[in-house]
Amino acid sequence: MKQIILHLLLIIFTCNFINAQKIKKTETIVKSTDPLDFRQTAEYQLNVADVLDSTKISKKNIELVKQIMPLLEKEENEKAYQLLNSIDEKDKKNELLILQAILELNMDQLASSSSSLSKYLPYASNDSIKSSIYYMLGTIDLKRLFKINANQNFEKSYELDKKNYRAAMILGYTNQEEKNIEKAIFYYEKTTEINPNLNNIWNALAWLYQQAGQHEKAKKIFSKIIKDEPNEPLPYNNRSYSNLQLGFTKQALEDVNKSIKLRPENSYAFRNRALVYIKMKDSKKACIDIESAFKLGYRAKYGSDLDTIQVENCKN
Repeated sequence: MKQIILHLLLIIFTCNFINAQKIKKTETIVKSTDPLDFRQTAEYQLNVADVLDSTKISKKNIELVKQIMPLLEKEENEKAYQLLNSIDEKDKKNELLILQAILELNMDQLASSSSSLSKYLPYASNDSIKSSIYYMLGTIDLKRLFKINANQNFEKSYELDKKNYRAAMILGYTNQEEKNIEKAIFYYEKTTEINPNLNNIWNALAWLYQQAGQHEKAKKIFSKIIKDEPNEPLPYNNRSYSNLQLGFTKQALEDVNKSIKLRPENSYAFRNRALVYIKMKDSKKACIDIESAFKLGYRAKYGSDLDTIQVENCKN
């Protein structure tokens, strides 16, 4: 999952950066079934004349780039890279370094791609472009498992452009992975302020609110998601847990029943319903749900916490 997320984020960023003014983009945000499942599609058209500054690049090199771009779109990266390497090194600056970095990245030459981006930074004309470069450097560092460097680059990206919601979003994700709950909440909150249409990020934020014991905030968000996506099962399950913690047992049962009806194979929902039944002092139904969760693979997915609950509440 992590590699898919990073790869897709990187592709989207690259498209936006190369031709920010000319891009024709449609975004498809997935349902909130998985807090970390963030996919987008981008349709774009590249016009080399609009991207490259012809006053800084020779006519000969512009003609080469015009040959490279279709190869890039067709993912014929080796051919494109060979053409790019025919350009004199002293002429490889500005957008040509970006083009080189993209090709190197496509060919998994991560160190080279990072180097090309770093060489470009002095040519960046404004903070927004610098923000994009640091974002791209961060994604490369994540792919290389350089987590500290990645976070530093994402933080630079966000500081340079507070409207860069992708930088804020991935800082939320990386901090969530490192169990830095407060920082993760901070960056996810910033993400939703910049772009309020990302229900999967709202879902991740609400889940973190639950971890922090802020169930009123979590419930409010899950209710919003349910309003937007009334047939998605997980927001009901998640709201059920917050309702239970807030003392709204009847509402908790209604929510988790709805979730199970929509997705009966979700072992975690049976775990949550067992907790509701325990609160209602109906241990018989709770123990049946615990067994159902085990049969659906709860242990393999989520660990052994339900075994402890079973020992404490179910008599063999």
